[in-house]
Amino acid sequence: MEDQLVILGSGGGRHHIRTQYRATGGILYKFNRIQAHIDPGPGAIIRISQYGEDPLKTELFIATHAHVDHYNDLSALIESSREVLHDKQYNYFKKGTLITTNDVLRYISSYHLNMLERIIPFKAGDRLLYKNSEIIGTKTIHSPNMEGFGVRFNLKDYSIAFTSDTRVFEGFSDQFNQVNIMILNLLRPDSIKCKRHLCTDEVIPFLNKIEPNLNCLIITHFGAYMDSPISPKNFVSSQVEKIRKKTNIKNVIAAKDGLKINIENLLENN
Repeated sequence: MEDQLVILGSGGGRHHIRTQYRATGGILYKFNRIQAHIDPGPGAIIRISQYGEDPLKTELFIATHAHVDHYNDLSALIESSREVLHDKQYNYFKKGTLITTNDVLRYISSYHLNMLERIIPFKAGDRLLYKNSEIIGTKTIHSPNMEGFGVRFNLKDYSIAFTSDTRVFEGFSDQFNQVNIMILNLLRPDSIKCKRHLCTDEVIPFLNKIEPNLNCLIITHFGAYMDSPISPKNFVSSQVEKIRKKTNIKNVIAAKDGLKINIENLLENN
């Protein structure tokens, strides 16, 4: 199996957008010989080259909601996914599929949207069959004035879910039953709550309700309270240990900028 995750940014929120103390480029997910770019925030176009990846290979673009740390570099990446834009008559060569919300689509120019083969407005509960893989929109509760979704991929050999930004809620765990790998946006450590994001202590009980136990949990999208020059310390490693101790998830990984993870290795740890 050649499926892989590439962390182009382990940071989220305005402080990391401004400082790039942790990058905000989102995640590359390579599956079934498809390259998807999920939530390409500021700097994504730089990070994809910095970490030795090829934007020409990207054919699936996913932006889960219209916050700048999730869609900012989307247009640049759409344009960078092709070597030639058009023929001599200025007919654009169509390439790629964009899955996103109607809110995000309002911020992307028609110039870039016209480069795509397919544009799929998406929301929680939607299902899409994409080249023999099922893509499902999972529910998020994040911004009261904005659409959003997480995304789950059901493949032949495994299932993987990206939570996006959300709070916990009744039913949060159920939508991740039978998932093998979860990429969890965990903005804050311990019990430092945020109205629109997760902290460690409040999500742990919900992780324990997922059946069966996850093969692997990857925490990412860390905010300024988790690790930055304004936080008292880097809390990331302590949160990994806390989750290991208080859940039945044996393999808990903290994202790092530039980290490349082979999916096959994650499935072996159960």
